[in-house]
Amino acid sequence: MDKATTRMGFFGTGTATDMPREEYGNKAANLAMMASLGVPVPPGFALGVTVCEEFHRQGGRLPADVPVLLGKGIQLLENATGQRFGGRRRPLLVSVRSGAPVSMPGLMDTVLNVGLNRQTIQAMIFMSGNPRFAWDSYRRLVRTMGETVFGHDPRPYRALLTRAMEKEGVPDEVELDSLALRELASEEENLFSDLEGRRFPEDIFEQLGLATAAVLRSWKGKRAEAFRRMGMIKGVRGTAVTVQAMVFGNMGPHSGAGVAFTRDPSSGANALMVDFKFGAQGEDVVSGDASSSPVGLQDVLPDAYSELGRIGHKLEEHFRDMQDIEFTVQEGKLFILQGRAGKRAPLAALRIAVEMVAEGTVSPADGIAMLEGVDTGAISLRKVVATSSPLAKGEPASTGVATGDLVLSAERATVRSRKCPVVLVLETATPDDLPGLAASAGVLCARGIRTSHAAVVARQLGKVCIVNCPGLEIDLQRKKIRLGDREMGEGAVLTLDGSTGNIYEGTVEVSEERPVNLLAVVEEWQKAQKT
Repeated sequence: MDKATTRMGFFGTGTATDMPREEYGNKAANLAMMASLGVPVPPGFALGVTVCEEFHRQGGRLPADVPVLLGKGIQLLENATGQRFGGRRRPLLVSVRSGAPVSMPGLMDTVLNVGLNRQTIQAMIFMSGNPRFAWDSYRRLVRTMGETVFGHDPRPYRALLTRAMEKEGVPDEVELDSLALRELASEEENLFSDLEGRRFPEDIFEQLGLATAAVLRSWKGKRAEAFRRMGMIKGVRGTAVTVQAMVFGNMGPHSGAGVAFTRDPSSGANALMVDFKFGAQGEDVVSGDASSSPVGLQDVLPDAYSELGRIGHKLEEHFRDMQDIEFTVQEGKLFILQGRAGKRAPLAALRIAVEMVAEGTVSPADGIAMLEGVDTGAISLRKVVATSSPLAKGEPASTGVATGDLVLSAERATVRSRKCPVVLVLETATPDDLPGLAASAGVLCARGIRTSHAAVVARQLGKVCIVNCPGLEIDLQRKKIRLGDREMGEGAVLTLDGSTGNIYEGTVEVSEERPVNLLAVVEEWQKAQKT
């Protein structure tokens, strides 16, 4: 494959573009394949890994042909969507995402809503008839460009959002009205100017170039480097850049964003697991900073939920593995933004392999390959034998039982874990906490969802994880937490029950059971393979 054919590739519904994952990344390769299967995928294009290699060889400068490639890709998107980048009536907005040849959930940068400025906001209002949606999308872009592209401290932006919610008396940003969001966008623009010494970029192609450079730069960022040091990926040359037409989970009351696993990634049970938030964009959900909506997708939009289940089954059959699907519903219409083999806990890996062989989806040899890297000899189902009442309860995101000293930061977890097991307690886990997750026996979060990037990584590492614990309050200044009516400081012993979501004080009795029936099936496969 020569250089010219690995610089850019295009995908869209009904197309069958060949996009090898070693050149265009796991994300774009899977999106192209899904599009060829008729799955509703917003059209997009990808810059190849060779662009990333050149970017870093040149000291972080975009290769000379990248603006031309981006312009060509945008033109293809305009033709596919009937929208125009910077258009005054039907503006095209795009997302700019990373795309390594192997999955690196949440460890590199993403910029959404690229193409919005003070002119195209008016076009968005005209097109949608919804000023709230337009201003919400713009304030998100300003904040993301500041934090992700220009490296601003996120705390001042977060403080502006908190102040806006307090002023309006609402508990969630999805409840802010158009006037509050317009005022918030202006405050963010002023903050951006103060921090950067320049106005927010109005030129939409400048926005696109800056976002592309940020994604390429994140390949050598702290989070990605930590992932590599842990041996989670090897022999990968760089990341592709995936540019995709935006669809909007914040457009109206029948819109939202979510993540679905076609099977339970903790237990392996063959049942669709969905976390969904109305009024959200994709990064809200996977970042772990939000909780899912109290009313489920299946209750409000049953047709979209049923379609999601059908698509999940189709993708499982095609890719022959459990799938992790990121999706957006835009005013009742479902769009698939990403699909990949789902990260799973060791016990789930065992059950999924055995059941997919039994279903005829994969062969016994494939089942053995699915368990490569899994220590089947160490798999057991650990449960708390309840002798006392739990202090609090959250949502279990990864099964097992973890007991250890309470720590309140990833840094503390890394240090203290050298002496004893630790339980990491956070407001919400982010990819920046990866070293602490790896060092801990388990993690407990006050906020977040089961399908966030941090929960995904915790499962992959075999760590117990509980999220969205409303009974947890954290006081970082005093280095103390409150669980229910009990206050405790760092060093206190906690036990997390990943099966139920219960949290106990101290060490508790634990039962342990080996999944002997599942292991016996795998042993039969291995024997047959040797004969």
